[in-house]
Amino acid sequence: MKKTIEKFKHFIPALAFFGGFAWDSITLGRMVYSSDLLFLLAYYFGALILVILLSASKMDSRLEEDSEMKASKAYQIRKIFLNRDWSEKWTSRFTWAVQFCFGSLFSALVICYFKSSGSWASLFLVLFMTALLIGNEFLQRRYESFTVSLSFFCLLGTMFLNFAIPHWVHRLGWFWFLLSTTISFLMCYGIWKLSLRPLKVILAPFTISCLLIVMYFFNVIPPVPLVVKQHSACIHFDRTTYSCEIDNPSVLELMGLSRQTLSWQPSEGEVYFLSSIFAPNKVKANIEHRWFYLNPKTEKFELTDRISSSGMSIQGGRESGFRTYTKKKNLNYGRWKVETAFKDGAVIGSKEFEVRNDVFEGQTWMLQ
Repeated sequence: MKKTIEKFKHFIPALAFFGGFAWDSITLGRMVYSSDLLFLLAYYFGALILVILLSASKMDSRLEEDSEMKASKAYQIRKIFLNRDWSEKWTSRFTWAVQFCFGSLFSALVICYFKSSGSWASLFLVLFMTALLIGNEFLQRRYESFTVSLSFFCLLGTMFLNFAIPHWVHRLGWFWFLLSTTISFLMCYGIWKLSLRPLKVILAPFTISCLLIVMYFFNVIPPVPLVVKQHSACIHFDRTTYSCEIDNPSVLELMGLSRQTLSWQPSEGEVYFLSSIFAPNKVKANIEHRWFYLNPKTEKFELTDRISSSGMSIQGGRESGFRTYTKKKNLNYGRWKVETAFKDGAVIGSKEFEVRNDVFEGQTWMLQ
């Protein structure tokens, strides 16, 4: 019996990981509520306290001789609470707890960022976060290193605040991302000052913060918390019901294994592209559609139109998403792609379709 229990213990971290990830997929996969943010905030502050505790160590005798250092508040706080070496037992407890907090944050953020990633660049970031999520299950002993735990705390803090602040201030944009990055780095800077460690320890969080800012302005960071719920190209659009007509989808198209086709002739008027974008309650954001045509000579998609208007300003809160559309009249036959994107920013979702010179025989489709 004991042997069975011992063997089972090895599977507990994996079971906890898959159980937590499945729960986040079910709950956060539908909608993010204020209670979800409070839980994530609790994990964030839990990780903050644990990283501070992991910074504890016996102070170097040279610090005791530095009168300027002894007069600092950081020295006084550290001397009272953190001037110690934790036993192996307590270190193991702290690293297990910080691993749990990091894993909970990673699990939720991977789902939320995946839902908002609409380009290969942003998907690459999500895959990197997924790799860190899985790797977190094997990094408990590595978190004994203060530099490692502080670096992870910086990354997770920036990604969490970038997701949470738009919920709290009801705004999106570069200013709020810079604010989230600054707050996260200042938290790390404060922990570093309290730790009285060498300057090289803070270089990793500083580098991570700078790299994330560069990635944001290159539209690699997904525009969380925006999510494309539905999108499609169609004809004969009815503005009152948000219904239109599409080709009868094939089984492969329904499974997401082939692109949409659209039978169209100039006599039938414009081709429309409809999309619904979810945003949390009261969040405001400007959206645009970017139309691309696949040049048959170069075999590359070329931007033909970037369309935005006052009517494409999101007012969040509708569970099925804010509905919007754009249209084009004189299309070339062939492959097209339309990206639904944060105005002048990252792509939220994209869809390819092929316009064919066929007589239309399809069905009515309604944007929910």
